Amino acid sequence: MKEKSNDGGSGAKDQKDLKKPVWDALKETDRREMETLATEYRGFLSQAKTERAVSDLLLEKVSQAGFVDLEAGSPVERGGWLRHHGKLLGLFMPGRDGPLGGFNLIVAHGDAPRLDLKPKCVYEDSGLGLLKSNLYGGLKKFQWLARPLAIWGFCAMKDGRHVDVRLGEGPDDPVLTITDILPHLDRKVQRDKRLSDAFPAERLNVLANSEPLAKGKGKGRVKDALLGILSKRWGLAEEDLISSELELVPAGPAREVGFDSSMIGGYGQDDRLSVFSSLKSLLAQKKPRRPIMLIIYDREEIGSYGSTGAESNFVMRLAAAALAASGLEPSWHNVQVVLARSRAISADVEAAVDPTFKEVHDDLNSGWLGHGPCLVRYTGGAGKYGASEARAEYMAQIRRIFDEAGVVWQSTLLGKQEEGGGGTVAHLLAYHGISIVDFGPPVLSMHSPFEICSKADLFMNVRAQKAFLASS
Repeated sequence: MKEKSNDGGSGAKDQKDLKKPVWDALKETDRREMETLATEYRGFLSQAKTERAVSDLLLEKVSQAGFVDLEAGSPVERGGWLRHHGKLLGLFMPGRDGPLGGFNLIVAHGDAPRLDLKPKCVYEDSGLGLLKSNLYGGLKKFQWLARPLAIWGFCAMKDGRHVDVRLGEGPDDPVLTITDILPHLDRKVQRDKRLSDAFPAERLNVLANSEPLAKGKGKGRVKDALLGILSKRWGLAEEDLISSELELVPAGPAREVGFDSSMIGGYGQDDRLSVFSSLKSLLAQKKPRRPIMLIIYDREEIGSYGSTGAESNFVMRLAAAALAASGLEPSWHNVQVVLARSRAISADVEAAVDPTFKEVHDDLNSGWLGHGPCLVRYTGGAGKYGASEARAEYMAQIRRIFDEAGVVWQSTLLGKQEEGGGGTVAHLLAYHGISIVDFGPPVLSMHSPFEICSKADLFMNVRAQKAFLASS
């Protein structure tokens, strides 16, 4: 009996013929390198759960590798860095050719969906101390209920000090959580409602404490006890929380997943997988032909607005600093010329096909876990609306680079045309005339507190980015 085709009658080959597992292409030496890389990556995920932590860790790594502050005026040999507001980080590595021919550029983002604390967040209700949260990025609210949460961040004090706050990651640390209603009583408040209505954002209140202040009368003793903890542990008053950046993230380290340990599960892989791969690929370069820039943006998950997002002029500022470090005039004209001659990868993860929800994917154009990172010519929604689309000539150039380097990769799109959609920072870089395409590994359970990637895709992603940065 002839097997039914999934190609919609187009005569195209079945998807199985167009994809091949990365695992089949791995040599024994590759597998050892992959495991070493995966172990390092799990450590990175566990250490870098906020955009500031990502920026701090990367700055530490590149400084150890000999990168210098581009604004300090020091000679740039290995490379230089530029940082803005403690979050947005740009890196530059000189090439054998000068920058007037353009850069090889990778852009990624260090932020991830999470819950922030509101400026005025501490209150008491029903004998419990609670904290009001605020949504950051596209997340499914119910996934954040009844699970251990850690708090990361800092408070900026009026005297100029920063007070770091972190709780919930140590083996003996207490954790925070958001409570959920028991199924015996959930019919009216959850079960009979639409999913979007069953979990109002204003109900995502964080359970913080329950023991009242030993001395005192009347209401407010539990809130007073909570404020006393904040004062004793970190020296914070309630009003100090107004000038704070406090983020609630899933507690605990990244883990191996599966009986075969072939996958990695953890929070923030969108887009810290790309950040990690980009850094590894950059530091692997010795003396590339073309100069390199790497930018780790903030605020991608909420539209890239603001001074640390991709809508800012940071790429121009970094290009100007790179020109100056190369002894060239950082004029507006020169900056525009070198950016227009640059080629880039928008490094962001892609949606992997989930066998449980296959109906939202286009079989021929969706990514399978373990079958290599995804080359995404365009994103957008309802077709190509809002998309940045790579021109055909640039797609051919990227294909050649990857194939010559032995990269196993997939050509994918984000779901079926009318199932939703999304985008990356690519269109904001394309504004400067940069040739750019989206590229990154497929991920399951994207935007959840526990995203899943394949070790094999991580390995191939680093190989692909190395080849791109080294290309002439």
